Amino acid sequence: MTTLGRDIRELREAFPALARLRRGKPPIYLNNTCMTLRPRVVIDALRRYYEEFPTCGGGRSEGSRQLDNWFQEELREHEVHARQTAADLLGAASSDEIVWTRNTSEALNIVAHGLRLEPGDEVLGSEREHNSNLVPWLEAERRLRERAGDPELVVRRHFDLDEDGGFNLERALAAITPRTKVLAIAHASNLDGTVVPDDAIRALAARVHEVGGVLVLDAAQSVPHRRVDVRALGVDFLAFSIHKMCGPTGMGVLWGRYDLLAELDPFIVGGDTIADTWQDRVEYKKPPGRFEAGLQDYAGMLGAAAAIEYVTQTVGYDTIAAQELALNTRLTERLAPLTCDHFWLLGPRDPAQRGGVITMTSPSGALINAIERLGDREANIMVRRGMFCVNAYLHKRFDAVGSAKNNLRASVYFYNTLEECDAFADIVERVVRHPLDYFDDA
Repeated sequence: MTTLGRDIRELREAFPALARLRRGKPPIYLNNTCMTLRPRVVIDALRRYYEEFPTCGGGRSEGSRQLDNWFQEELREHEVHARQTAADLLGAASSDEIVWTRNTSEALNIVAHGLRLEPGDEVLGSEREHNSNLVPWLEAERRLRERAGDPELVVRRHFDLDEDGGFNLERALAAITPRTKVLAIAHASNLDGTVVPDDAIRALAARVHEVGGVLVLDAAQSVPHRRVDVRALGVDFLAFSIHKMCGPTGMGVLWGRYDLLAELDPFIVGGDTIADTWQDRVEYKKPPGRFEAGLQDYAGMLGAAAAIEYVTQTVGYDTIAAQELALNTRLTERLAPLTCDHFWLLGPRDPAQRGGVITMTSPSGALINAIERLGDREANIMVRRGMFCVNAYLHKRFDAVGSAKNNLRASVYFYNTLEECDAFADIVERVVRHPLDYFDDA
């Protein structure tokens, strides 16, 4: 299978997990929105740290010094390289704007806890934010309610999307008020893949800046799939996870404009976040060190750099976009005609608007379970069932029709094939057309 002149089979050979067999068949991995597979180059980078220089680091820009330690000197070179690789990926002004985190969730918590919000300030988001971009702001609301002594104080508000889940710029702009101090939205949805266009991001950034607020972008589902330039978009903070772009688990990135990072109160403090301490006071490091408490995942930094370089240089965003469109088009062509009273698709009908994601739903949990179970047993197909951490949106939209919890998501990446999509679609078609034949949880 070729895309843009590339042989996808050659790329697939770099992923050891795809060479495994169960019952004589390879895996069909369609859960990439949650986590992607890892190529050998990333696995080798992780192993290199543990085999060659397994020590603590010293590669942060602040307080850097001559290290009279063989392993530390080598590790520092890789630390510096990894942070610069992440900065280059995002078009950051400096590597000091890159904070290593465990994941997108931790990155967004750093911002939500660090901003100095006051009672009367408001945080705005869409009705379909991931829990990682909803719950930290609800916690900020709880803290402000306690400070104000007002249990009814409204801090977090939301604006509605289009009926099909598409982003509505007019509604978003209209929802911004002089009290909006934070606009926190997802660049792309993990539920149905819907992307907020870059022009819309720029318009929102300009508007929220006019009222003295900041734009926080959850880019967990965009950075792994397309070029994202923070300065061109005009955003103030951005978060994403390395494990969604062929990298190791436990590695995420928070980017922030340096002047704003310097104003954030640190969230988790202690070892390695401080410049100095006394018995009665503390002086914190400048960013990014003030946000990176304790011993860091140094192997993860090497793996992150290897993953970023692999995705952007070996594969390329053009290949990713073309492959995802071809695969999602095939899935849409196969699954959309099956729409009926007990099965339908979420999100815009045009696959070009959904990235690599296609999500099916049904009022019957047994039907969704049957598709997942049959796919696993017959073809080693791995998809994802559930609410995908957008519970609030699904409850609001679909509780009335009984399908809020009954969703099945297939998500592709550049190493997937049309044959894999057809294998999955064949199973979906069988179950949807003859559901009673497969309602067996035994």
